[in-house]
Amino acid sequence: MSDQDWQYSGYSSLESELISGAIMDQSYREPPLVSFMLLTFNQEKFIEEAVRAALQQTYEPLEIIISDDASTDQTYEIAKALVDQYDGPHRVVVRKNANNMGINPHVNLAVKEAKGEFIVAAAGDDISLPERTEKLVSHWQSGASGVFSNALLIDAQGNSKGLFVRSGYKHMRGWRETALAGTHGAWGCTFSWEKRVFDVFGDMQENILGEDAVIPFRCAILKGISYIDEPLVQYRDHGQNVSFWAREKRSGTEEMVRLGSSIMQFKERMYDNWQQDLDLACNKGLVSEQERQWGRRVLIENTLLARRMDSLLRANFIGLIVLLPFVGAYFAGRMIRLAPVYYSLKKTLLKLLNGVLHYRTPWLHQKIHRLLGGYRK
Repeated sequence: MSDQDWQYSGYSSLESELISGAIMDQSYREPPLVSFMLLTFNQEKFIEEAVRAALQQTYEPLEIIISDDASTDQTYEIAKALVDQYDGPHRVVVRKNANNMGINPHVNLAVKEAKGEFIVAAAGDDISLPERTEKLVSHWQSGASGVFSNALLIDAQGNSKGLFVRSGYKHMRGWRETALAGTHGAWGCTFSWEKRVFDVFGDMQENILGEDAVIPFRCAILKGISYIDEPLVQYRDHGQNVSFWAREKRSGTEEMVRLGSSIMQFKERMYDNWQQDLDLACNKGLVSEQERQWGRRVLIENTLLARRMDSLLRANFIGLIVLLPFVGAYFAGRMIRLAPVYYSLKKTLLKLLNGVLHYRTPWLHQKIHRLLGGYRK
C-alpha cells in the first residue's frame, strides 16, 4: 500500500500495524466453543422442559449434545421432535445409544462427541437456567478446571422445595483438602469441567457409579474447583432419582443400614480410583512424588475408615456398645476442653460416630447434629 493510501485512510503506518495487531488479539480472545451435554434415560415426563432449557442457553458459541442411553420410553422421540423445530443459534446434535451403557460409560462417550473446550453437563429430568452456561464459563475462565453451583430443588410438578444446600456453602478447591475430607463436596447435577480433564486422565473408570465420584477430584488436581453460590439448575426430586442423597430420603431403617454399607463400599472404590489418578498425575509431572506419597497415605486411611464403618453398620449393636466409651470420652473432652489424648482420636471417632448414627438411628443423629451445631468445622 502506498503512502498516499495510508494518508487517505487517516492512519500512519505504525497506527495501522497497531490496529491490525489489536484486531488479531481480539480474534484470539473470541469466546471458546462450549459443549452442553444433556444426558437422558427414560425421562419422557420431564424431557421437554430439559431440552427447552438447553436450547435457551444465552452463551454463544454453544453446541448442544442430547445423548440418550437407549431409553425404552418416548424420551428420545420427544427430544428429537423439539430439536427438529429449533431454528436458533446453537448447533444441536441428537443421538441415541444402541444399548444401555450406564452413567460413566455414557459420559465417556458423550465427551468424545463434544467439540467444545468446556463441558456443561445436564440431566434429562432437570432444568438449567438460561444464564447457567454463561456464568459457568466466566468462572472457568477466571482460573479453574471444574465449576459447579447451588441448585433449587423442585418436585415432579415443578414446585420449589428450597435450595439444595444453604447459602454460603464452603466448597473445596484443591485435591489435598478433598483427600483429607474424604469427599469431593460437589454434585453432578450442576457440575461442569474443561475437556482437558479427559485429555489428561482419559476415560472415567466404570467400576463406580456417577461422574461426580471421578471428575471433581481430577479437576482439583489440575487447576482446582470453583463454586457459584447461586442456583443455576432446578434439580428435580421426583422419587426415582438414583443418587445416594435421594435414596436416603426414601429409605426405611433397615434400608438405610444396607444403603450405608453400600456407600462405604462405594467410597473404597472411589478412593482407589483417586489413588490411580494421583499416580497418573505424578507420572505426568502435575504433582510431586512427595505429594503423591502423602496423598496415598491419606487415601489409604480413608479406605480403612470406610471399611471400619461398613463393619459397624453390618454388625449388631454389640459393635455400637464397644464404641460408646470412646464416644462418651470424646463428648466429655469437647464440653470441658480437656482430655488431649482423645482429641488425637477426634477425627476418626467423629467420622465413625457420624456414620453409624446417620445410618442406624437417623433421628438421634439429627438431634445431636442440631445440639452441636453440625459435625464439620
